[in-house]
Amino acid sequence: MNLRKFGWLFWTTLVVGGIGGILSGFLLGGKELTNGTLGNFFVGTFMNLLVGLTISVVAQMGLFAYMTLNFLALSFFKSTSLWKNVQIFLVLFAFFDMVYLRYNTLSRGESIWPYMIEPIALLFVAVITAYAKVNATNRTAFIPTIFFIFVFTAVEWIPGLGKDNAGSIIFMIVPLLFSNVWQVMNLHRVTEKRL
Repeated sequence: MNLRKFGWLFWTTLVVGGIGGILSGFLLGGKELTNGTLGNFFVGTFMNLLVGLTISVVAQMGLFAYMTLNFLALSFFKSTSLWKNVQIFLVLFAFFDMVYLRYNTLSRGESIWPYMIEPIALLFVAVITAYAKVNATNRTAFIPTIFFIFVFTAVEWIPGLGKDNAGSIIFMIVPLLFSNVWQVMNLHRVTEKRL
């Protein structure tokens, strides 16, 4: 990866995250944006853009944390199959934590089933992204893609998940998923070696 390719990934991820912020702002507050004055619309849209840009920077830090972890794990385990098994375990562990910890923290005696919606939806997006990544590269990308999309997005999503508020959950996940899916689907283009 050279500086030009890194710059391309950085700026395009910012744009994609900003679009996700604007979209999530319209999904959650479209009525407030369109019912006010023109100034209200532009300021509200600009604020949603800024939030999306900020969340995309968090997603980019997550990508580089993943790349560092992946490099260290491959050096430590000396076996890609062992590292893939560890990634599968961490996906399952993160799924359990997303359900159990949120249920223990936020529930007021209701059923545990509503707390499974977010992890199931995130796992669904991770699997779909992994299939797309396999089609774009090769089948060895399946587990690492699921691991990155599920575990790192879940960690980055903690501020939104920590509240029992569907608005904050949705407002944060849309730019996060836009950014993380964009990054993982373009990472092989940025890191490929041309002879």
